Amino acid sequence: MREVLEKVRIFIRQHHLLQDESRVVVGLSGGSDSVCLAHILDKLGYEVVAAHCNFHLRGEESMRDEQFVVSLCQQMGWNLHQEDFDTAVYARQKGISIEMAAREYRYDWFKRLKEEVGAEAIAVGHHQDDNVETLLLNLTRGTGIKGLCGMQPKNGDVVRPLLCLTRKDILIYLEDVHQTYVTDHTNLEDDFARNKVRLDVLPLLETINQGAMKNLASTQENLTEVMKVYQQAMQDAITNCVEQKENGEIHIDIQKLQTLPSPISLLHEVLSPLGFNKAQLKDLLSALNESGKIFKAADRRVLVDRQHIIVEGNQTRNAQLPNFNFTIVPIEELHIEKDPNFAYLDADKLSISFVSQLLTDNSQRSTDITIRTPKEGDTFAPFGMGGKRKLLSDFLTDLKLSLFEKERQPLLIVGNEIVWVIGRRSSELYRVDETTKWVLILSLKSWQR
Repeated sequence: MREVLEKVRIFIRQHHLLQDESRVVVGLSGGSDSVCLAHILDKLGYEVVAAHCNFHLRGEESMRDEQFVVSLCQQMGWNLHQEDFDTAVYARQKGISIEMAAREYRYDWFKRLKEEVGAEAIAVGHHQDDNVETLLLNLTRGTGIKGLCGMQPKNGDVVRPLLCLTRKDILIYLEDVHQTYVTDHTNLEDDFARNKVRLDVLPLLETINQGAMKNLASTQENLTEVMKVYQQAMQDAITNCVEQKENGEIHIDIQKLQTLPSPISLLHEVLSPLGFNKAQLKDLLSALNESGKIFKAADRRVLVDRQHIIVEGNQTRNAQLPNFNFTIVPIEELHIEKDPNFAYLDADKLSISFVSQLLTDNSQRSTDITIRTPKEGDTFAPFGMGGKRKLLSDFLTDLKLSLFEKERQPLLIVGNEIVWVIGRRSSELYRVDETTKWVLILSLKSWQR
């Protein structure tokens, strides 16, 4: 018993899981793992706040577990909090499995309870065997380094002090201290993937190598250390190659990306959380010379541009059209700002009704005045080209705008004529010249480019 207590004490300190004698919410199901966890933490001087969830999924067994936990807490002097969940209904409403529903319910409640009682952390009873099972399950499903590392000793508010113990260690400890527990009969069936690994695969591996479990756990520790090196390398690469724009876009420098030992690893770190799968990442890497190509996942798009891979931002996808001010001044009072956020138009070349409507409240404007984004075939006469018309798409390409920027470029339209490519260039047709008497000044108030 003392050996197990010391092993857990050292593990807690090594991984900075808990402060000495702190208050801890312990998920207490009544099974061997959770009972052992609560018992050990109590013996090590921590204040145990027991949290028992009744999911009402196993009929009389669920009530048996609850009664056992109530009795145990009374015996040990632990403060007990109980919660009942209608897991089946929740799972149907969310369209998720019973197991996932139970997990969401449990951890949400644990977090609320932690705040209510002022606990330092939430402790759960996962042990070394659980982690090895996770490793094998993730291998069969396909995973990266993180998946091979399994559960970590600490994840936010959740700590796992028993990851240093095997299932055998736990059972021996409980026998030594003469502590009973309840058994969930579903853990003895092989209907579920994890139980198949526990009951069939691991015993078979032990017949090949009696140290299989221990060796797998050791490999997992090694991979956890490798993961630290990988994460640092990825952080350095992201700092060097990736730029987060104010408008929410993410720009990945293609030239720098291609110099990395593993470009696909960086793409995985940046794009996988947005829903892009490995096949898409491979296709993206193969298309780095195909400027203008777009890849889609869920509600996000990625564009291969000239020098960057551009990840569309939420702000730009839902960008608001710009707001701007209108003023009209006599030519004698005109002061020109060399700023693309200003446009200067000859008021006499515009219709009187247009000018008057611009200067009134938005709600009173004619439908002849609109602000919209580009349409296929749009043309206009850019300022400085002597009235020569040009395809808007070609004009925007000449400015080296990305496809995303072109799509959201706002235009001020009068009738069917583009008066101002907002924030870029006004129309030659309305330019101020030697005959101008009155100047309409348009100035941007706000626009997320």
